[in-house]
Amino acid sequence: MRWWIIPTIIVGLLILRIIIRGYFWKTKSKEKLSFKEFMKRWKGGIEGITPLQATKTQLMGIWITISGIIAGIIINCLVRIQYQWIWITVILSGSFILVIINFISTLQKYWKFKKIEEEIKKLNEQGGNNDEEIQMCSNMP
Repeated sequence: MRWWIIPTIIVGLLILRIIIRGYFWKTKSKEKLSFKEFMKRWKGGIEGITPLQATKTQLMGIWITISGIIAGIIINCLVRIQYQWIWITVILSGSFILVIINFISTLQKYWKFKKIEEEIKKLNEQGGNNDEEIQMCSNMP
């Protein structure tokens, strides 16, 4: 069986479902959306993500990667036959170190963005609705 048959069947069933229903997605208010309207709203939502939210998502993805690497190392150590697969453990261990370094740098970035967001909230609460100050704080790396 060819690898492309199953994805083709899945995409075909999705297209058939859209044709039969007459719409692509339903909103929470039960409004029916076409594919173009759905993509337009989705694009607007993605563009509205703050740097803090993006960094938080990166942190969650790094946790998944770390757990996969640890599982790979453990399984490789348990299944290894007469030291023939030692190279996989070496590669996974090296990538584990790199992912941990990436995690630490992303965590530092998350803390900085969180601090910046708190400062922006303080400025807004003080009534100092000075757009220049807020713009300056939001552009800080």
